[in-house]
Order: sequence, then C-alpha cells, then structure tokens
Amino acid sequence: MFTDRRAGSLATRRVRQPWPKDKPFKILSLDGGGIKGLYTAELLRLCEERFGRGLRIGRYFDLIAGTSTGGIIALGLGLGIPAGDIVSFYETDGRAIFPPLPVRLPGRLRTWWTWLNGPKLRHEALEKALKRRFEDHLLGDSPVRLVIPAFMMPKTEIAVFKTDHHADFRHDHLTPMWKVARATSAAPTYLKGLEHEESGRVFIDGGVWANNPVMVALVDALTAYDIASDQVQVFSIGTGNAPFELSKPDVFRGLIAWREAIKAAMFLTTDNATSQAKLLLGPERCLRIEPSGDNAGIEMDDYHAAFARLPALAAAHVEANTEEIAHFFTDVVDGRERHYSKQPESRV
Repeated sequence: MFTDRRAGSLATRRVRQPWPKDKPFKILSLDGGGIKGLYTAELLRLCEERFGRGLRIGRYFDLIAGTSTGGIIALGLGLGIPAGDIVSFYETDGRAIFPPLPVRLPGRLRTWWTWLNGPKLRHEALEKALKRRFEDHLLGDSPVRLVIPAFMMPKTEIAVFKTDHHADFRHDHLTPMWKVARATSAAPTYLKGLEHEESGRVFIDGGVWANNPVMVALVDALTAYDIASDQVQVFSIGTGNAPFELSKPDVFRGLIAWREAIKAAMFLTTDNATSQAKLLLGPERCLRIEPSGDNAGIEMDDYHAAFARLPALAAAHVEANTEEIAHFFTDVVDGRERHYSKQPESRV
C-alpha cells in the first residue's frame, strides 16, 4: 500500500503508451463531499438507467477519477457495482457514518466535547461499511482505469492510487480496495486518518489538495498515453462548492477568524481545477455538473438535508443536460492494460 512517492519519482519523462488518433479518451471525474456523494451516485444511477442500455457506467469511460466520497464511488464503478447499489450505500450506511446529534443535552455535550478533542465522526462505522461493500477485492481487480488521490502525514506528501494501466504503476494494484477508499476519505476534523503501521505514515483525505480530481486525471491520461488534448472528453461531477467567506475585518484577524480556512482552500482548488481543465481542453470538452446556491452549502455530514434535496436536484440536472450527458454514452470503451495484475472475473 505504501511506497515513498518522492523517492520513486521518475528522472525522465514517462513513456507514453499508444492510443488511436481517431479515438476519444473519456474521463469521469468525481469530487469529494461526504454525504453529498449521494448527489453524484443518484445522478450516475439515472445516467445508467437512461443511457446505459443495460451496461454499467464503467463500460463507457476510459478512466475514472474520484476523491474522498467520489473515490468510494469510483472504486465501486470500477468493480462494476450498479450505480443504484451505490445509492443504497449512502441510504443504508450513510446514517451510521453520519449520525445525528443526540436529542438530550447531556448527549450533545459529550458529542461536542468529542469534537473539540478529536475527529467529529467515528471511523469504525465507515471501515465496516467499506469492508462489507468491497470485500476482499484489490485495486487491481478493477477492469476500469482508476485514479484516486490521497495525502500522507506527518511528513506531508501527495499520494495517488492507480490501477496498473501503465508499467510505471507497480505497487498500488495490490492494495485492498477498502483501504484505498478509507485513505482517500479520511477528511481532517471529521475522521481519523488511516495509519500505515510499517512506515509510520497516516493517510488523510485527498480533498486536502485535489477535492476535484479532474486535473489529476488529465495529467495521468496525457502522460500515460500518446493522446492529444483535443481527444480528451471529461464528465466532471461536483457535490456543491459553497465559497468560504470572511468579512473584511476578519480577513486581518488571526486563528479564530480563520479556523475554517480549510474550506477556503478546498473551494479554491476545486474551482481552479475546473477552470484549468476547461482552459486546457476547451469548455466544449469538459461537462461540469454540480449543485449551486443553497444546495451547494449543505454540510458534508448533513444526512437529512442531503436526502431531502439532492436526489431531486440530480434528476433535474440530468434532465437539463440530457444531450450533453448522452454524448458520453454513445460508445463503449475497451478494457484497460494490465501490466502486473491478473484478469479477474468481471462484474462490469
């Protein structure tokens, strides 16, 4: 699961694998956002039902990238799990992972004290759900190319889990899927990081640096394959990106005013990734759909607000973008390269 990423960096440019000049390279990119991943899952369920012709989402994309809750969805799609089953993950397991505040005051006080001294949520509920859903599957079992960002501490280092679709990607395919899902979704202040005992490192949420993984996916595609930017087509799904705001006096103040500055960082990186992708590919090659307005401001652990508002919003967005979305489901894609992993029995 762990390699020293910086020490393993290439000293030369990666050798690009051949790709037909007349063939598009289709990327599905899924943002982080906690329980708001329900929006992504429901939108994909509707796409699978409406455009999939009986096939799973993974049959239509050459690469799927996902961060945090988007990483969990990406891993499920990589295994060929129906999008409807992923929606049920949020329905059934989401309540245990994102429990409501206790009704009585003593319980609330205990909960608030826990939040002050440690992560807001219990990681055990998430781990149990991930182990049940992904069973004993490894990352390399995915017949779809996967790119899953994470982050390592205490020595800060970026990590990107990848299937072995290039000869340079030697190690990650052996990692259990549930661990990849747990690593990318360990949101700071919300969940305890995933410890790697052998190295002393701790994996935390990839949203710290790539909550919107579209540029991570693009870099992987353009460096691993001999393709031009105008061959790439991106379907990017966000979970709502409400900007972090401070009054002008607060901007000049200290720690208390800036205590939630991580939200500002995630907003800026998410927004910037979309802008960069559109600049690189052209807006016509990058379809971005996400909640906006009040729906963008739903908190990542607000189970009730998510289920009250996001499924209907996903349906409305599919209806409003039917023609653009259908374009991605015109043709199925070929299976990926397997440089080190064996071909498992496919569920796609």
